[in-house]
Amino acid sequence: MTPFLLVAQLVFGSPFLQGAVCPERGGELCSLKVQHKGQWVETLYSSETGWQGRAHWMWPAIGKGAPVPFHGFVRDMPWQRTQQSKDAVTVTVSDNATTRQTYPYGFALKANYRAVGRKLVISFKATAASANTAAMPFSAGNHISFRTPLLPGTPPDSLTLRTPSSIEYKKLDGSPTGEKVPRSLAQPVALKDFDARVAVSLGGYAADPQAELRDPAGLAVRISHTATAIPAEPVVRFNLWGDPAKGYFCPEPIVGLQDGHRLQQGLVRLPPGKEWEWVITIEFVN
Repeated sequence: MTPFLLVAQLVFGSPFLQGAVCPERGGELCSLKVQHKGQWVETLYSSETGWQGRAHWMWPAIGKGAPVPFHGFVRDMPWQRTQQSKDAVTVTVSDNATTRQTYPYGFALKANYRAVGRKLVISFKATAASANTAAMPFSAGNHISFRTPLLPGTPPDSLTLRTPSSIEYKKLDGSPTGEKVPRSLAQPVALKDFDARVAVSLGGYAADPQAELRDPAGLAVRISHTATAIPAEPVVRFNLWGDPAKGYFCPEPIVGLQDGHRLQQGLVRLPPGKEWEWVITIEFVN
C-alpha cells in the first residue's frame, strides 16, 4: 500500500478553510483543516491501518451492491485533475472495460470541491452516456470520517450529534430488512449515549437533510445535502457509523439504499445523456 503522505494531494482553500484532494485515491477528500482560535485544526480522520477514514466516494452502490462491488468501485479508481485554482479543485473519472464487466453502463463523474469562507461545497455530478440503452441505476454516498474529538483534549464520547430524521431503516448483516421505525435525533445526543459501531441508517427528513457533530470545546461541523432527483422510499439520507473511542465518527451523507441493486430499491435511474447533481455542504461553526 502506498504510504498516505506520499500520495499526491491537490490543495485548495480560503483564509479559514484548507482542503486537499487525492486523485489517485478515488478522488477523495483526504484533508480538511479549519482555522480555530488562530490555529489550523485537522478535522478528518485518517489511518493506514484498520479503518482508513478520510472521505471516499460510494458509487454506484452503497453497502452491498451485487453484482457491483461493496460501496461501488470508483473509490478504487484513479481520478484525473481537470481544474485547480486557489479555492477549488475538480477531478473526474469515467467508465472503462473493467467497470463495464460488473456495471454495463457508460458514465462520467465529476467532483468539484470549493472552499467558501468556513464552508466546503462539493458538487458531485454523474452523467449517463448517450449510448446507454437503458436508464443508469445507482446509489451515491460519501464516507466522510471526522476525528473524535474535533479539538484536542475533549473526551471523545462527550461530542454531541444532532440530525432531524424521523425514520430509521433497520438492517440485518448490512442489508435492509424492510422494517422502518420512528427515530428522531432532532435534539442533540452525546456520543456516549449513541452506539454507532453498528451503522444506523436514517431518513424521513422534512427538508434537505442535515447533521451536526459538535465538540463541547467550541467547534461544530454541519453537513447538509441536496440532489436533483431522489429515489422513492425507502431511501437513506444519513448513515451514522463510527467508534469515538478509536478516534472517528462518520455522518455519511447518502442518496440511496444498502443492497439497492439486488433489492431494486433506493436507486436513481438516470436516462441516457442526462446529468444528475448532488451538492454536499460542510460548514464549520463555533
